[in-house]
Amino acid sequence: MSGRLARRVLSATLALVAGLILVPALPASAADEPLPVRVEITSISPVVLRPGDDLTVRATLHNDGATELKNVAADLRINYFRMGSRDEVAAWTDRADSDLAGQIAVAQALGDPLAPGASADVTLTVPAARMYFTNLPGVWGPRGLAVEATDGGTRAGLARSYALWYPEQSVTPVPVSVLLPVAGPATNPLATTPVTGLDQLTAPTGRLGRTLAAVQVDDAIGIAADPALVEQALSGGTGSKAWAQAMTAASTRHATFTLPWSDPDAAAVAHADAGSLFQVAADHARRSDVLGAGRRTVVWAAPGQNLDEETATMAAGADVVAAVTRTPAVGASSAVTHARMSTDEGSLDRLAPDGTLSALLSDPKAVDPDATDATTAQRTLAELALVARENESSPGPVLLAPARDQVPDPAAVRVVMTALRSAPWVQVDPVSTLLVGTASQVDVPANGKAADDEIPPAEVETLAAARDHAVGFSAVTADPATLLSGVDAETLAPLALAWRADLAGRTDLAGNVVKEVAARTVGLSIAPLSDINVISAEAPIRPVVRNDLAVPATVQLVMTPRKACLQVDPIDPVTIDAGSSATVVVHLEATANCDVTVTATLESPAGDVVAAPREFTARVSPTIESVGTYVVGALLVVGLILGIVRTVRRGQSARRGARSASGPVPPLPVLGGVPDEDQGT
Repeated sequence: MSGRLARRVLSATLALVAGLILVPALPASAADEPLPVRVEITSISPVVLRPGDDLTVRATLHNDGATELKNVAADLRINYFRMGSRDEVAAWTDRADSDLAGQIAVAQALGDPLAPGASADVTLTVPAARMYFTNLPGVWGPRGLAVEATDGGTRAGLARSYALWYPEQSVTPVPVSVLLPVAGPATNPLATTPVTGLDQLTAPTGRLGRTLAAVQVDDAIGIAADPALVEQALSGGTGSKAWAQAMTAASTRHATFTLPWSDPDAAAVAHADAGSLFQVAADHARRSDVLGAGRRTVVWAAPGQNLDEETATMAAGADVVAAVTRTPAVGASSAVTHARMSTDEGSLDRLAPDGTLSALLSDPKAVDPDATDATTAQRTLAELALVARENESSPGPVLLAPARDQVPDPAAVRVVMTALRSAPWVQVDPVSTLLVGTASQVDVPANGKAADDEIPPAEVETLAAARDHAVGFSAVTADPATLLSGVDAETLAPLALAWRADLAGRTDLAGNVVKEVAARTVGLSIAPLSDINVISAEAPIRPVVRNDLAVPATVQLVMTPRKACLQVDPIDPVTIDAGSSATVVVHLEATANCDVTVTATLESPAGDVVAAPREFTARVSPTIESVGTYVVGALLVVGLILGIVRTVRRGQSARRGARSASGPVPPLPVLGGVPDEDQGT
């Protein structure tokens, strides 16, 4: 049998024997009643116990009962057998007060009675020589520890914690990272009154104020912040500005990631197949310089909602670096901390927080109702000691990240971070280091069911369509930023995850945003067109185009006849100054007689319709012009013929009247000469 296997067998055997230790227990009837003394462990020193160290535990005994306790004593109990799993660590504090609590290592009597409502401090020290830990390789790890209060030898109160025995020279440490979400409340960018709630949230006692204080505890703590929140705070009240400036300063020292702009409900956007809108949020966050431009973007799952295939695929397509999954409940098994998923749009890293350890950052009493700073530190390191022992050569990383609905407690964060830096089996790493580490390849989770409080797909699609139309409309000007100023922020605001707390307000905001964005696309128009008669093969018309925008606009007038009897020659684009009109010359070409409806529209250079269409009717009669030409031509021909005939007839009559005798006609003289018959006269 190898040495390691022998140690495992020994540990298992000792664990079984531990349950046989004879410790006085309460009668069954008393076990159901609360004990009168509340024991509060205030200090355990040293945190990591090494060979040769004395163990000192300080506690306060509170008499919460209604009866004076006359013979009060306190003792320190130790279970010397190493815990073999995290489940055992949890089971130790979950035990009832009446359950076994280990062997008594030292006891101390108070000497004075403990009156109702009174309290007393005790210090219990166990010399190193009187502790029975085995000083052998491979036996390091957490042991159960408890402070017991007795009255006349009967248990009157109990608090449990852990002794962290470490006889080793060195172990491979567990990489531990901490990441805190910084997201704001639901906001209305169309509101005309100042937002006062943000000052309360950013105050030292507010949610955002406490989060900032927690971030400032240790430079290794990472931040995943919504830049829209910081930008809003910078334009808020004095307190909000101070908070934003402090958060901006912290971003220069901490590993900082951005949430997509306005922290949109990624799952809802994905379920609406509106990836282009999510891309806008991610790009807008990366371009913002409020936390430093070019920050990497992460998405953070909503409380109680799992990451699914649609969301992962959309995030990967938007160049999101990682998705933080929902934080599991205390005691729930955690997924592999760092994994990589392959989607149709590329790969996406998945970060899975540890539920129990993350809860210690926000509410240690959710993990242990009797938690104190001292016991919180011991519980943190006891959990991580078992993580380190799961794979002693290469332990996997651990991420501490409170859920979105959990507010980090700065005092608890300080306790945990101090403990992490004191243990040789823990290595505190920035989250950025975690992301460059080796990741396990995992399958993309299947598509999940949409949450009841997600924004409906129809509302998402309407918002996306409104923005797309505004962007297409802005192509009419060389300065689209003027027309689009604020459009992205307005469109993304109703998508914020925070709106899940106010569904009716979210619906109202989405409708108002669509109206406001649509109003930006109004200002170009075609003057009313009258019906016309086209009696020639070609005819010009001169419609008037109006620009009521604040910027010059270049538009393309498009005339579309509904019948082939009328054609329109190509029309050149026209640029119209702000607040003015322009006349556009349009040449029509008629090919046959008909009555035809013609639709006139304005388009941007990109081909998007930018104004309401106009219609008019054209009565096309090009044959009228042709018949007139034929008639005039025929009359001219007839006149010519009649003139020739008349001229011929006049010439013959004159000659007949000049001749008096028959005979040959004398020859004509040479041109300009005199007839021969007259030459002799």
